[in-house]
Amino acid sequence: MSRPTWARWITRISLVVALVALVLTIHDTGLATIGRYFKRIGWWWFAVVALEVVITSLDAVAIRAFMSPEQAKVRFRSALLSQLAGRSVNAVTPSGQLGEAVKVSVLTEHVSQSRAVATILLYNVVSFTVELLTVAVAAPFVALLIPMPPALRGLMLGTSVVCAVIAIGLYTLVHRGVLSSIARLFRRLRVLSEARYEKWHATLEAVDHKMQISEGARKRDRIMGICAVTLSRLTSMGLSLLILHAVGEPITGRFIAGYTVGAFVVYMLSTFVPMGLGVSEGGNYWLFRALGENPARGVTLVIARRVTLVVYAGIGLVLMAVSETVARAREGIPVAQPSEAAPLPRAVIKAAD
Repeated sequence: MSRPTWARWITRISLVVALVALVLTIHDTGLATIGRYFKRIGWWWFAVVALEVVITSLDAVAIRAFMSPEQAKVRFRSALLSQLAGRSVNAVTPSGQLGEAVKVSVLTEHVSQSRAVATILLYNVVSFTVELLTVAVAAPFVALLIPMPPALRGLMLGTSVVCAVIAIGLYTLVHRGVLSSIARLFRRLRVLSEARYEKWHATLEAVDHKMQISEGARKRDRIMGICAVTLSRLTSMGLSLLILHAVGEPITGRFIAGYTVGAFVVYMLSTFVPMGLGVSEGGNYWLFRALGENPARGVTLVIARRVTLVVYAGIGLVLMAVSETVARAREGIPVAQPSEAAPLPRAVIKAAD
């Protein structure tokens, strides 16, 4: 299956934007800083690289599982390239959403547009739900283990409840149809016109239908995808703790609970700028200070993770560029069809007679 024109242009434009953003990020971080933190983490970088490979692989497994019952059309390496390319673009661009379009554009080479959109949308919904549930579980431990004013303790418990409610709401929304529900809401608010709603309704419903366990989709595949996403998020958290351990931060249950809640808030705020420049440093500085830890180690964690993402994004964008070059080369090779075969010369025809 050949990719539609919009998918090819999305990939190419995203590649250019991401490369520019990567250069600016490296310039802002500084080559000296990147080299210093490589030296500071030392041999632990081998473990960091290994965990990054595990995280991307688990995400690729989840993407293929959420594609059920059409996952046989997509090889694991294609799902891996989709996740690697998308995450690389997200790492160096504001809001971290441009990469999702890249993932869809890569998958449309193997499956329909509606299936590709449904797969990535379901993957993102499940990922966000897992993160919300993680905070919902960790927040009560923060309230119990960390000394804080009663008002702040109440806020933590309230955060736990709110995250749990939102997670349940997302689960319900998937069953009711995510895109159709949003479109109906926009129509009621008059953000979306009646004519545009009717034009998009069938397409949105097709995507929603593929997100649900229907059309031959297997429940075990969905469970596998959810388990893979959960392991991926836990591994990502373990990666952060590993870096902190490498720079001398004592890892305790109290610290893990507080860091889980606080880091989620900082992460959400940092998605509005490329690689969270400035926001992540400041947010982690005050988070570690609130947890009674050395604030400098919070900043160290941010810069160390950023160095990892710079390398990750560089590798991902190179592979993305190579894949796009190969795809363009294939598209430029004409394939002769039987009906288009050149006629035999008359001399050959006479000889045959």
